[in-house]
Amino acid sequence: MTVDIGLTGNIASGKSMVAGIMRELGAGVVDADLIGKHVLAANIDGSLDKVRAAFGDRLFEGGQLNRHALGNLVFSNSSLLEQLNSITVPVMTRIVAQQLHALHATFDVVVLDAAILIEAGWQELVDEVWVVRASKNEQLQRLMTRDHLPYREAMSRIEAQMPLKSKLARADVVIDNTTDIEATRRQVEDLWKTRLQNR
Repeated sequence: MTVDIGLTGNIASGKSMVAGIMRELGAGVVDADLIGKHVLAANIDGSLDKVRAAFGDRLFEGGQLNRHALGNLVFSNSSLLEQLNSITVPVMTRIVAQQLHALHATFDVVVLDAAILIEAGWQELVDEVWVVRASKNEQLQRLMTRDHLPYREAMSRIEAQMPLKSKLARADVVIDNTTDIEATRRQVEDLWKTRLQNR
């Protein structure tokens, strides 16, 4: 029987790194961020057209969506973020469910790697919710370094997300990523052995 793990955590918390470790251990992984990018890039169900209609041509350059400009816009305005999610999340939900089901044929453990797991209601699609935790300062430093963002933009992205404590309240498992990569890896490997293997 396949176990579906919903892996979440706020931006730059190390969630994707944990998903990578779980992939190495033998899990199948559904990457919600990649699905979100694909939904808009491929204009699935007219989602890109709806974004253009909702937010205007200013976010497009030569017919291509400027994702950075879109991020700056919605992460500084919660109502605009809700509007974007109302366009993309229903389409993503269908694809996420399809990919989870498809991976059941091959993997005993399937991980849904999704920053918006709780916000999108996708915890209903999985058996357990695992939350990766990092401090706000660690998130900020990682985000500024990783995405080459100035302080204000990085902070707006962090503060636009559901508070970490709200995610922790829904967690079956919490992974502490406040120290080093090897400590985080040991936690994941221990969880794999004690919670998932030979289940």
